[in-house]
Amino acid sequence: MSKEMEELRRKLRGCIGGDGDTVFPAVVTEVNEEEFTCTVRRDDQVDYYDVRLRGLVNAELQGFAFIPKLQSTVLACRIGKSNELFVCMFTEIDKVYFTDNDWEVVIDTDKLDAKKGENITVHVDAEKLEVTNSDVKVLHEADALTVTAGSTTVKASTSGVTITRGGSGLKKTLEQMLDGICALTVPTAVGPSGVPINMATFQQIKADLPNYMEG
Repeated sequence: MSKEMEELRRKLRGCIGGDGDTVFPAVVTEVNEEEFTCTVRRDDQVDYYDVRLRGLVNAELQGFAFIPKLQSTVLACRIGKSNELFVCMFTEIDKVYFTDNDWEVVIDTDKLDAKKGENITVHVDAEKLEVTNSDVKVLHEADALTVTAGSTTVKASTSGVTITRGGSGLKKTLEQMLDGICALTVPTAVGPSGVPINMATFQQIKADLPNYMEG
């Protein structure tokens, strides 16, 4: 046992009082995240079950709960003179829970998930940040930011900008409009006119669209 752990153990025993072995180091062998309890093994010989990670064994309780990493060392404390134990100090944390009214936050080594009520959620990991409510979703990935509201999507990426609604897209609409202008003729007294004399300008605009519009 490290000197730091032994010192923490000594101080906790002094705070709790009594000469019994009320605080001892143990290794986490199992975790029950539904009940917020764990199993610890002392001196590679004795197992203690249902060791509390919250004040009470009640999955409905709110507040913080720390989930220790399997095979990590913790300090286990005895509740009074009973055989009930709780974890009072951690060395390695695998996950953190926080709940308060309609908030629920879970943080682990790979991601963060937060939820408020039934509609608002937040997800963060190494690949993306995603925020949603009942009507709008915002997704930030390595090379793109996408906002979706109903059937409308606006996306800005390293390839350009995309604006779509249902089966329609702004780039497609602009291309169709430019094609129509280039083919435009009008009736005159001597018959239909020719196509616009500045057709090359409209064709150049159409050729430029892919430089900043993806879809």
